[in-house]
Amino acid sequence: MIEVEVKIPLFRRSQTEQSLMKLGFAPGDLIRESDCYYNSDLHDFMESDEALRIRISENLTGLSSRAELTYKGPKLDTVSMTRKELETEISSPQTCRLILEALGYRPFFPVNKLRQYYHRDTVTACVDQVEGLGSFLELEILAEEESERAEALKKIETILDDLDLSLSESTTLSYLCMLLKKRGSA
Repeated sequence: MIEVEVKIPLFRRSQTEQSLMKLGFAPGDLIRESDCYYNSDLHDFMESDEALRIRISENLTGLSSRAELTYKGPKLDTVSMTRKELETEISSPQTCRLILEALGYRPFFPVNKLRQYYHRDTVTACVDQVEGLGSFLELEILAEEESERAEALKKIETILDDLDLSLSESTTLSYLCMLLKKRGSA
Protein backbone atom coordinates (compact mmCIF):
# COMPACT_ATOMS: atom_id res chain seq x y z
CA MET A 1 0.00 0.00 0.00
CA ILE A 2 1.29 3.48 -0.89
CA GLU A 3 0.18 6.30 1.39
CA VAL A 4 0.09 9.51 -0.69
CA GLU A 5 0.03 12.28 1.90
CA VAL A 6 0.48 16.03 2.11
CA LYS A 7 0.84 17.84 5.44
CA ILE A 8 0.36 21.60 5.90
CA PRO A 9 0.59 23.72 9.06
CA LEU A 10 -2.77 25.37 9.80
CA PHE A 11 -3.24 28.89 11.05
CA ARG A 12 -7.00 29.06 10.32
CA ARG A 13 -8.14 25.69 11.67
CA SER A 14 -11.89 26.36 11.99
CA GLN A 15 -12.00 28.05 8.57
CA THR A 16 -10.25 25.05 7.01
CA GLU A 17 -12.70 22.63 8.65
CA GLN A 18 -15.68 24.65 7.36
CA SER A 19 -14.13 24.73 3.87
CA LEU A 20 -13.61 20.96 3.90
CA MET A 21 -17.32 20.46 4.60
CA LYS A 22 -18.26 22.93 1.84
CA LEU A 23 -16.15 20.77 -0.51
CA GLY A 24 -18.22 17.72 0.42
CA PHE A 25 -16.03 16.19 3.12
CA ALA A 26 -18.12 14.50 5.80
CA PRO A 27 -16.89 14.72 9.39
CA GLY A 28 -15.71 11.40 10.76
CA ASP A 29 -14.47 10.34 14.15
CA LEU A 30 -12.48 12.35 16.66
CA ILE A 31 -9.48 10.23 17.67
CA ARG A 32 -6.77 10.68 20.29
CA GLU A 33 -3.63 9.04 18.91
CA SER A 34 -0.58 8.19 21.01
CA ASP A 35 2.40 7.06 18.97
CA CYS A 36 5.53 5.48 20.40
CA TYR A 37 8.35 5.38 17.86
CA TYR A 38 11.18 2.87 18.02
CA ASN A 39 14.80 2.88 16.95
CA SER A 40 17.71 0.46 17.17
CA ASP A 41 21.47 0.38 16.93
CA LEU A 42 20.99 -2.33 14.30
CA HIS A 43 18.66 -0.22 12.15
CA ASP A 44 18.53 3.57 12.54
CA PHE A 45 15.07 4.49 11.29
CA MET A 46 15.76 8.23 11.56
CA GLU A 47 18.86 7.93 9.38
CA SER A 48 17.09 5.80 6.76
CA ASP A 49 13.95 8.03 6.72
CA GLU A 50 11.77 5.14 7.89
CA ALA A 51 9.55 4.72 10.93
CA LEU A 52 8.48 1.90 13.23
CA ARG A 53 5.77 2.71 15.74
CA ILE A 54 3.03 1.42 17.98
CA ARG A 55 -0.08 3.60 17.81
CA ILE A 56 -2.86 3.51 20.36
CA SER A 57 -6.03 5.18 19.04
CA GLU A 58 -8.85 6.17 21.34
CA ASN A 59 -12.04 6.89 19.41
CA LEU A 60 -13.67 9.72 21.37
CA THR A 61 -16.73 9.59 19.09
CA GLY A 62 -17.40 5.85 19.21
CA LEU A 63 -15.85 5.23 22.63
CA SER A 64 -13.55 2.45 21.51
CA SER A 65 -9.81 1.91 21.17
CA ARG A 66 -7.37 -0.05 19.06
CA ALA A 67 -3.63 -0.49 18.68
CA GLU A 68 -1.52 -0.95 15.54
CA LEU A 69 2.07 -1.71 14.68
CA THR A 70 3.18 0.34 11.68
CA TYR A 71 6.24 0.39 9.45
CA LYS A 72 6.69 3.36 7.11
CA GLY A 73 9.29 3.21 4.35
CA PRO A 74 11.38 6.14 3.12
CA LYS A 75 9.60 8.98 1.35
CA LEU A 76 9.08 8.34 -2.36
CA ASP A 77 9.32 11.98 -3.54
CA THR A 78 10.49 15.37 -2.32
CA VAL A 79 7.14 17.24 -2.34
CA SER A 80 4.95 15.02 -0.15
CA MET A 81 4.94 12.50 2.67
CA THR A 82 4.26 9.61 0.25
CA ARG A 83 5.60 6.30 1.57
CA LYS A 84 5.07 2.57 1.53
CA GLU A 85 3.10 1.73 4.66
CA LEU A 86 2.58 -1.64 6.34
CA GLU A 87 0.22 -1.77 9.27
CA THR A 88 -1.42 -4.45 11.39
CA GLU A 89 -3.74 -4.33 14.35
CA ILE A 90 -2.30 -5.70 17.58
CA SER A 91 -4.35 -6.99 20.49
CA SER A 92 -1.74 -6.24 23.17
CA PRO A 93 0.39 -3.10 22.76
CA GLN A 94 2.30 -4.01 25.93
CA THR A 95 3.27 -7.45 24.59
CA CYS A 96 4.27 -5.90 21.27
CA ARG A 97 6.45 -3.38 23.13
CA LEU A 98 8.13 -6.21 25.04
CA ILE A 99 8.78 -8.14 21.80
CA LEU A 100 10.31 -5.10 20.10
CA GLU A 101 12.48 -4.36 23.13
CA ALA A 102 13.59 -8.03 23.35
CA LEU A 103 14.71 -7.73 19.69
CA GLY A 104 16.83 -4.66 20.49
CA TYR A 105 14.41 -1.88 19.56
CA ARG A 106 14.01 0.87 22.10
CA PRO A 107 11.26 3.43 22.57
CA PHE A 108 12.49 6.59 20.94
CA PHE A 109 10.02 9.42 21.30
CA PRO A 110 6.26 9.84 21.82
CA VAL A 111 3.94 11.84 19.55
CA ASN A 112 0.45 12.65 20.83
CA LYS A 113 -2.33 14.30 18.87
CA LEU A 114 -6.05 14.87 18.68
CA ARG A 115 -7.22 14.08 15.13
CA GLN A 116 -10.55 15.00 13.52
CA TYR A 117 -11.22 12.89 10.43
CA TYR A 118 -13.09 14.06 7.32
CA HIS A 119 -13.89 11.80 4.35
CA ARG A 120 -14.76 12.31 0.68
CA ASP A 121 -14.57 9.46 -1.80
CA THR A 122 -11.02 8.07 -1.63
CA VAL A 123 -9.59 11.11 0.17
CA THR A 124 -9.13 11.34 3.91
CA ALA A 125 -8.54 14.73 5.50
CA CYS A 126 -7.23 14.93 9.05
CA VAL A 127 -7.17 18.10 11.08
CA ASP A 128 -4.62 17.46 13.80
CA GLN A 129 -3.78 19.22 17.05
CA VAL A 130 -0.30 17.94 17.86
CA GLU A 131 1.04 18.35 21.40
CA GLY A 132 3.96 20.76 21.29
CA LEU A 133 3.48 21.72 17.62
CA GLY A 134 0.00 23.12 16.90
CA SER A 135 -2.53 22.45 14.15
CA PHE A 136 -2.00 20.70 10.81
CA LEU A 137 -4.03 19.47 7.85
CA GLU A 138 -3.16 16.13 6.31
CA LEU A 139 -4.72 15.02 3.02
CA GLU A 140 -4.23 11.36 2.20
CA ILE A 141 -5.09 8.86 -0.50
CA LEU A 142 -4.16 5.19 -0.25
CA ALA A 143 -2.92 3.85 -3.57
CA GLU A 144 -2.66 0.16 -4.33
CA GLU A 145 0.16 0.56 -6.85
CA GLU A 146 3.11 2.89 -7.31
CA SER A 147 1.70 3.80 -10.74
CA GLU A 148 -1.30 5.51 -9.03
CA ARG A 149 0.89 7.88 -6.99
CA ALA A 150 1.09 10.80 -9.44
CA GLU A 151 -2.68 10.85 -10.04
CA ALA A 152 -3.36 10.75 -6.29
CA LEU A 153 -0.96 13.63 -5.65
CA LYS A 154 -2.63 15.67 -8.41
CA LYS A 155 -6.03 15.05 -6.78
CA ILE A 156 -4.68 16.26 -3.43
CA GLU A 157 -3.18 19.33 -5.09
CA THR A 158 -6.60 20.21 -6.56
CA ILE A 159 -8.19 19.98 -3.11
CA LEU A 160 -5.46 22.22 -1.68
CA ASP A 161 -6.21 24.80 -4.39
CA ASP A 162 -9.91 24.64 -3.47
CA LEU A 163 -8.94 25.31 0.16
CA ASP A 164 -6.79 28.31 -0.86
CA LEU A 165 -3.71 26.36 0.21
CA SER A 166 -0.70 25.38 -1.84
CA LEU A 167 1.59 22.39 -2.10
CA SER A 168 4.43 24.88 -1.55
CA GLU A 169 3.13 25.38 2.02
CA SER A 170 3.48 21.67 2.79
CA THR A 171 6.14 20.05 4.89
CA THR A 172 7.85 16.73 4.34
CA LEU A 173 8.84 16.50 7.99
CA SER A 174 7.01 14.02 10.19
CA TYR A 175 5.57 15.17 13.50
CA LEU A 176 8.35 13.16 15.15
CA CYS A 177 11.04 15.09 13.23
CA MET A 178 9.39 18.42 13.98
CA LEU A 179 9.24 17.64 17.70
CA LEU A 180 12.86 16.47 17.75
CA LYS A 181 13.97 19.63 15.92
CA LYS A 182 12.03 21.78 18.37
CA ARG A 183 13.66 19.91 21.25
CA GLY A 184 17.07 20.30 19.61
CA SER A 185 17.63 16.55 19.20
CA ALA A 186 17.53 16.31 15.40
